[in-house]
Amino acid sequence: MTIGFSLTDEQEALQERAREFAQTELAPVAAEIDEKDVFPMELLRKMGSPPYEFLPIPIPKEYGGRGLGILATCLVNEVLSATCATAVVLMEMTHLAPTWLSHASEEDRNRYLPKIARGEGIGAFAQTEPGAGSDPKNLRTEAVSDGDQWVINGWKRYVSFGHEAIYIVVMARTEKGVSAFLVDAKTKGIDVVERVPCIGLRGHQDEEIEFKDCRIPKQNLIGVEGKGLRLALGTLTETRTTLCAGFVGLATGALDAAVKYAKVRESFGKPIAEHQAIRFSLSEMATSIEAARLLTYKAAWLIDNGQTSRKATSMAKVLASDVVLKATNLGVHVHGGFGCTKRFPVERFFRDARIWVFAQGSPEIQKEIVAREILKD
Repeated sequence: MTIGFSLTDEQEALQERAREFAQTELAPVAAEIDEKDVFPMELLRKMGSPPYEFLPIPIPKEYGGRGLGILATCLVNEVLSATCATAVVLMEMTHLAPTWLSHASEEDRNRYLPKIARGEGIGAFAQTEPGAGSDPKNLRTEAVSDGDQWVINGWKRYVSFGHEAIYIVVMARTEKGVSAFLVDAKTKGIDVVERVPCIGLRGHQDEEIEFKDCRIPKQNLIGVEGKGLRLALGTLTETRTTLCAGFVGLATGALDAAVKYAKVRESFGKPIAEHQAIRFSLSEMATSIEAARLLTYKAAWLIDNGQTSRKATSMAKVLASDVVLKATNLGVHVHGGFGCTKRFPVERFFRDARIWVFAQGSPEIQKEIVAREILKD
């Protein structure tokens, strides 16, 4: 078995453009995005346009994308997240599109994917409900067959960027079980009831959406009726991998900030970076981040090579979740009292990490997945 750790020229170029975008476009507005809780949609369009073209990365070439795979998306997510994690939430919503729509009609793929690739809109995913999060079998939202239409009624929460979406993938219960549906955002019967302010990832707008007698064409069923959970699990196995790259990037940003501060902040006549208590903490965190990065890249490589592994992806999320929480906490700790003020970005990193680890399945759910995989034989 040959193992290589070198990136291709194209992948290195992606990273370089991501660094440029993070420095010139995100860094000047990251604090403002956090303060105002609004992400400038013009940045979304820039992310989809030359010279950056981040949004088309996971989208097939025939629909205006670049078809570069999961690892390429991970490389960009990691760099952007070190500056502004909310931008990576947008990347994640884009990444959901080709995976879900691969099970939709050709007409819908042609309708939505080119717009997503150009940054002219994003998709949303509506699964979680007031009484159903990591246990989707408890979903109460229903889709009832009525002639050549489905009629959807229910309530969803934690729908990121729901008000900006051009379509929403809705998980709903039918006679044959939980099914997935593609709902155009302009369809009557969709109401954004509330935008819920969060402690972190501000600007991404967690939203509660009500579907009331929402009628969609019969062909907007994604895949096979009653098999929506299977589709969701397959989709999330891929998107959790790129999500982990965001965790690694955020952890790296926190570590970099801690290292920078430790070199200039003095105590007892020398920089705190020269005190063993700080040095060892930074050393341990750098090691943990590298481990999470390698596990994430491995999961991405497996997917890109047709060997998708739920175990590898869930392992990556378990470790990356733990690392990002510890790294951002260390960033605040090294800054001392200043770390709890808005004078330094580590307090924002800390808040971003605290909410982000719940995305796409809590760490505890990922541990359960790993346990099932290693015990199933």
